[in-house]
Amino acid sequence: LQIAAIIAGASVLPWLLKLDNPGARYAYWRAVGVLCLALPWIQPYQRFESTSSSAVGAAVIDTVALSTRSSGADVQVDWAVMAITLVAFGALLRLSLLGLGLCRLRRLRLSASAEPTIVVDADLQQTLGTRADIRHASTVDQPVTFGLRRPVVLLPDKLRDQSADIRRAVVGHELIHVKRRDWTWLVLEEVAVCLFWFHPAVWWLVSRIQLAREEVVDELAVLLTGRRKAYIEALLAFADSTSVLPIAAFARRRHLFRRIALVSKEDVMSSRRIVASCAAMALIVGAGSWYTVSALPLRGAVSTDSQRQGGPGPLEQRAHAVTPENPIPRRVHYEAPVMPDIPGVTGGTMVVKLTLDELGRIAEARVIEMGVKGTDFNVTVAGDDIGAQMERIVRSFSVETSSVIRQGTPALIESALASVRQWRYDSPAEGPLTFTVTVRFGNPSQGAAVGRADGALRVGGSIKTPAKVRDVRPVYPPIAQAANVTGVVIMEVRLGTDGRVEDAHVLRSIPLLDQAALDAVKQWEFTPTLLNGQAVPVMMTVAVNFTLQ
Repeated sequence: LQIAAIIAGASVLPWLLKLDNPGARYAYWRAVGVLCLALPWIQPYQRFESTSSSAVGAAVIDTVALSTRSSGADVQVDWAVMAITLVAFGALLRLSLLGLGLCRLRRLRLSASAEPTIVVDADLQQTLGTRADIRHASTVDQPVTFGLRRPVVLLPDKLRDQSADIRRAVVGHELIHVKRRDWTWLVLEEVAVCLFWFHPAVWWLVSRIQLAREEVVDELAVLLTGRRKAYIEALLAFADSTSVLPIAAFARRRHLFRRIALVSKEDVMSSRRIVASCAAMALIVGAGSWYTVSALPLRGAVSTDSQRQGGPGPLEQRAHAVTPENPIPRRVHYEAPVMPDIPGVTGGTMVVKLTLDELGRIAEARVIEMGVKGTDFNVTVAGDDIGAQMERIVRSFSVETSSVIRQGTPALIESALASVRQWRYDSPAEGPLTFTVTVRFGNPSQGAAVGRADGALRVGGSIKTPAKVRDVRPVYPPIAQAANVTGVVIMEVRLGTDGRVEDAHVLRSIPLLDQAALDAVKQWEFTPTLLNGQAVPVMMTVAVNFTLQ
């Protein structure tokens, strides 16, 4: 979109300013082409967290209750991967065709007949200081010039029947290409077209560049031969011929009128006007490019490894927190992570901040706290810049241990994020909604009782909130008191048919307070919930408030 907008705007300026000087037009179109190719490197990227869907294995998750996966779950199609694959396949096909064209040029060079040097050709080569191999080929309909170290000019056989003036015009034109080393630029332009085969604006821009180059060579060839009429006759002689080779044609019918018009008249643009026009176009294209980049910014995926963990994303910054009125919705799709196989790493814990959109999809996910366990170490860090904090800590360990931690940290983060980004929830009551989940690695036996939701009804609607009959106050951890840590820990609990708490897990985490809240809540008891006279298990959200007095 950026390239299309810039080329569309740039295409109007030469017409508005009536820029007829071939050299100025050629420089202008090449500058526009360089600008388009350099766009990804000269502009800032808007950061966003990639929602990669790489599937990974099993671990222990302390988070929202698990629900049975629907057998008719929709298959997720990664359109970005499909698009990239299509573009890459098309580029590879185009590059292959370009390679075949270059091979055909080589065969033509070997099969073309070399003739004794004609006086006209020798005179032109001496004037220009070139040493091209000039040959005739019966299989070409247009003059062909290619090669950098050993340039070759292939002339069609029908040029033998033309006058000496027309031959001089054609040979002079091709030798000027050799002198300017235009073959290199032509190959680079064809490669750009192969890579951007899907982009009509790039095709059009490359055709403008090549047309402007031919106009420049036309002007130089007329100065070299001194015969405008013979040069126009040469253009007309080859206008109806086509070429399937990867080279610029000597004459194309769709460009013929403009090239003849430029050859027929003297250059009327003064140097001052050319400079003023080019400066105006540069200013307008620059301002237009800046506006285009601002209106259509590129987005760069934030890497999921520990060295690039960023702060809250734009959606998380305006998301709602979990409250009893806006609880974490039911999870309807679950993908479990796997413990990475890193020698020396025995486990770990990831606290991940999730942000749901209005439809219950994971819009953003980031690790806000992590711990890595090994045979001879146990480190924990928290905050936005986890990678930098972990790096400062591992410096105190031995070289071997530091290497293990550096390998295990990004692997654990990648596994946790790749899993939670595939989770799906019911639509929240008020979105977007942000909350934390805890992913534990290294002890699969704990996973059997976590988040059991089978057969349990959720409190709400006709299911009334049961009354608490036994309340146990949490023990305020001394370390949390010393650090003045306060807040509300929100949990989801499962009550059995007898009203006792069978399971509990944290929805909104305060790391220093979570365990104290869990220890207290698991001792609570409620009145049994009856449905049609039968006691049933239920799921409900509870909150434990920690305050310092």
